[in-house]
Amino acid sequence: MTTAQPVIGRERETAALRHAVGHVTDGGAAFVVDGEAGIGKSSLVADLVEYADGRGLRVLTTTGTLAESSEPYAALHLLLYPLRAGIPDLPQPQRRALDVAFGVTSGVQPSPLLAGLAALTLLSDAAAARPLLVVVEDLHWMDVPSRWALRMIARRVGEDPMVIVMTTRDSDAAEDPGVRRLHLASLDAPAADLLLDGVPGAPRGQARRDLVLRAEGNPLALRELGRSASEEHARDRPVVGRVEQEFAGRFAGLEQSVRLAVLAVALSGSTGAEETARVAARAFGRFPPPTWTEQASASSLLVWEAPRAIRFRHPLVQSAVLAVASPTERTAVLRSLVTEHEDDPTRTVWWRAELTTGHDDALAEEIAALGAGRTAMSDPLVASRAYERAAELTSDVVRRVERRITAAELAGLSGRIADAALLVQRARDEAPDRLLAARATWLAEILPTGRTGLAVGDLGPALRAVSEMQAAGGVEDATTALLHLAAIAWDHTAEPDPGDPMLVVVEALALPDDDPRAILLAARTEPVVRGDHVMERALAAAPTAEDEESAWLLGYALNLVGEVETARVLLDRALASMRARGELRTFPQALMGTSMTTYLAGDVAKARSLAEQAESLGRDLGDAGFSAAARCALAWFDALEGVMPDAEQIAGGTQAGAQVLRSGAMRATLRGAAGLVDLLAGRATEALERLRGLSDPAHDGYHPWFGVATSHDFVDAALESGRRGDVEQRLADLEQLHARWHAPIVRTAVDYTRLALVPDDELESAWVTLQHERWAMPYVQARALLRLGRRLRRARRTTLARAVLHAALDLFAAMPAPTWEERTRDALRAAGERLPAAGARDVELLTPQELRVCTLASRGMSNRAIGEHLFVSPRTVGAHLYAAFQKLGISTRQQLPGVLPTEDDGDAVDRAARP
Repeated sequence: MTTAQPVIGRERETAALRHAVGHVTDGGAAFVVDGEAGIGKSSLVADLVEYADGRGLRVLTTTGTLAESSEPYAALHLLLYPLRAGIPDLPQPQRRALDVAFGVTSGVQPSPLLAGLAALTLLSDAAAARPLLVVVEDLHWMDVPSRWALRMIARRVGEDPMVIVMTTRDSDAAEDPGVRRLHLASLDAPAADLLLDGVPGAPRGQARRDLVLRAEGNPLALRELGRSASEEHARDRPVVGRVEQEFAGRFAGLEQSVRLAVLAVALSGSTGAEETARVAARAFGRFPPPTWTEQASASSLLVWEAPRAIRFRHPLVQSAVLAVASPTERTAVLRSLVTEHEDDPTRTVWWRAELTTGHDDALAEEIAALGAGRTAMSDPLVASRAYERAAELTSDVVRRVERRITAAELAGLSGRIADAALLVQRARDEAPDRLLAARATWLAEILPTGRTGLAVGDLGPALRAVSEMQAAGGVEDATTALLHLAAIAWDHTAEPDPGDPMLVVVEALALPDDDPRAILLAARTEPVVRGDHVMERALAAAPTAEDEESAWLLGYALNLVGEVETARVLLDRALASMRARGELRTFPQALMGTSMTTYLAGDVAKARSLAEQAESLGRDLGDAGFSAAARCALAWFDALEGVMPDAEQIAGGTQAGAQVLRSGAMRATLRGAAGLVDLLAGRATEALERLRGLSDPAHDGYHPWFGVATSHDFVDAALESGRRGDVEQRLADLEQLHARWHAPIVRTAVDYTRLALVPDDELESAWVTLQHERWAMPYVQARALLRLGRRLRRARRTTLARAVLHAALDLFAAMPAPTWEERTRDALRAAGERLPAAGARDVELLTPQELRVCTLASRGMSNRAIGEHLFVSPRTVGAHLYAAFQKLGISTRQQLPGVLPTEDDGDAVDRAARP
């Protein structure tokens, strides 16, 4: 870290950062400081480090470098190395994740999600002992796993005494919730003039004014161009280019052996002068002079760092050296580096790849193995580049195209969409057979280029590619592709039932009926026609579905066909396994599927928590579309409390988010949520019209599953609008549907509608039956009890009405659903029961996350274990407990069981504590 100097022209940014450090004990903060090269990011950070040191904070730093940008967890290791003594105290999965990531033990590299959670816990523990300033410089050059983990950590430090400051040149990155962005713009003329006053030899008068114009307010340009005060810099180049040109000129002016030594530093990232001199000697034929480091330092290219390390004075020096070095010089130094490190093939693999022309199958295998390793650890950026280079080195056309397809898929996952599209086009052009051509076509269709059928909600092109794979003999490829399409179809198509166009393709695969993949595809394509078949097969296979994949496939299949109880058990099992592994590909979808099943099972608090985790993970992954889908699910839960969904806010201001909201499932979700809010607000007629569209095939909001799932709202809206005939027709439609599809979700809709139509003289017998039943959807059963209790009160059966309403209240309280609890209390008051006129039970004052934390704590889980479970730091868990204790009027964890819902209150604690 450079010595802090006065940061001229950055008073606002300096004040914001110092304020965060000065108030760190009140809560954490995270910043990303962005701006072009040389704009003063490092100077701003150096000033903050000096300030933090004076305030007693512990400072941890890490820096991204070109040399280590392909080394997994290099930057995270550098940051956490001073805290390594705390790693053995981490929970076992987190401890192993860091041990493997940092090379302490062997194993499959952990995902950034799991490594990030481990790092968060380690930092949180350290901050508890002494507040931290965490400095992360040059995020844009950091290895992908470290960058992913550190950004995830930054979003989760609000409750820890920790300030995180990250610097990057990337000014176009999406905003991160919880991370404040400080953009460093160019200095204005007075600030530029003030800065030049401190530069030795800086020009005066008109020459200075010309220099200020040429430097365009860039502090590094002002210093470097001011030092040379030359008029010969190209004025038509961007300012950063002018600074690079200045450094390039200084590099070119060095004696050749010194120049090769500096080039060796640029290519290898070496910090050792002796090693660098050997490399230069091998490339040039003789050693550079003993004073070579002094010459490079005098040219302001290199600087010494105690005790014997060298580094570039600024990252622009390295880019300038690499840009201006001749191909002959570069080749000579690379060959020398390969010889210098011949015992470390992993380090030399990229150098050897650059030196190789034509095909080299052995080297291709080596690089492909590197790509496989980086894929396993969720680093698609480096993995895609590895497979791309491996393809270029491969002589066999089939393997070359296969690797190119893999490279394209991974490039898409890493956000390199344009590169992915180019790679997949090359694969299609070169494909030697139908199967490879079909695989490339499939991949081209699912890339988010905005120019595909999926981008406009048309599954046709993707399905044709799957059919072609199957026809070409690639049944496994076709099955994998179709499973992927089944998982994403719900938020990528405007079709009310995305399975309809998939049916023919699924049938052509001819998978065995008891294959979990076949069961899921049947559930996606024909949830009504084959719903009973899916439930029979899935329920039969469920007892032996111990592995993650089977549990996920079967649980999701049961979710799609409206089964609740077993679906939740299987999805919880799959989710726990994915969470422990830090799995990233399927885990977000699993969170969403489990959230809906958990809601149907009556645990609204946990369902919301899962959706919140999904939304947070979508932000971590940079998937704006998935984040919008998760916010749509949260809008469904908000509607239970009378909050109208805001489509613009849900879309998040992104094109991907807006496109997701045009999908059939998302439109249905928002329509159903808005209908419920209208119903709660007393706008029964408006609610009825919104909800009618969900079951009307002629309406653009038609969605059969949501039509069934919202039948209770439709029934209430119709009856309150005086449209009993609509309810009778709905019952007939549901009974006809139930004759073909015996799903619990349909059965529940039928039971609710029948109960709503029971004559007044049969209300008592209806209660006798209902009080001994346990519906698959407790929320709907509670709604049925509320309606029945109100009718009994109007029929002057007050005592019985109170009993029914108390049963409803118990169910609503166990979820919890506070708005519906209060409506039930209103009904009890109307029935003559004396209840407090205002105020809620203490437990109802808790936020969903506070309730979740308290429930887990009441079962004996430590803050660290709860944090691992909920993807937050132990300090955040402690903050939630503190806030909850204040609301509950307690002071210890041991008092929690006495104030939380008990098993008699609907088994709420057991439900909340499930993983």
